[in-house]
Amino acid sequence: MQTSVAPEVPSPIVRTVAPGVHVVDQGLRFLGLEVGARMTVLETQGGLVVHSPVDLDPASLASLGPVRGALAPNKLHHLFIGRWIAAGVPAWAARGLAKKRPDLTFEGEVGPGDAPFGDEVLLVPIQSFSFSNEVAVLHRPSRTLVLTDLVFNFPPDAPWPTRAAMRCALAYPGVRASALEWLWMRRDVARREIGQLLELDFDRLVMSHGDIVEHGGREALAGAYEWLGVR
Repeated sequence: MQTSVAPEVPSPIVRTVAPGVHVVDQGLRFLGLEVGARMTVLETQGGLVVHSPVDLDPASLASLGPVRGALAPNKLHHLFIGRWIAAGVPAWAARGLAKKRPDLTFEGEVGPGDAPFGDEVLLVPIQSFSFSNEVAVLHRPSRTLVLTDLVFNFPPDAPWPTRAAMRCALAYPGVRASALEWLWMRRDVARREIGQLLELDFDRLVMSHGDIVEHGGREALAGAYEWLGVR
């Protein structure tokens, strides 16, 4: 899979979307399509938790506080985690990523019940879709659910090739899962796991590709997986 940082995109900046929640958006091409990438930074009492790191100097977050750890949240989002590990940031990975990236040293792979970032951040490994083994993240203080590729939300002004490709993949328009989930998820397990996510206390929905849903995130996630029969 060919992935590259879009060369025409300026250096990313840290943007605050809610108290204790910051994002960094960076241009990224996947299979020739501009899909963008979003890193989410969550504040906790023990320091910052970095979800899906982008190509950014970890020192750029110094004004927000010390970084306590980083998460490579699925088997696809690992392109820049090595830079953070090299800077001394303890990093955790989705299940299966350590085998895929034997060149990196992770603190461990996230399993059910693991809480390496304290009680303020709930980690929920999704085991119904082995293609990515995504770890969903709930930031309890801000009622923010952070997802990686479980849903997309490309806007109408996204590049037309991206919109066309995502429409073909059932991932456009609006907040949607893709055809990959529809085809390959173990539906009996996915029904339970997505149902558990919908029971969490969140309103904001942040994903790695596309626009953030500031309000009504639970309803948006439910709509994206309506085909599973969960509401």
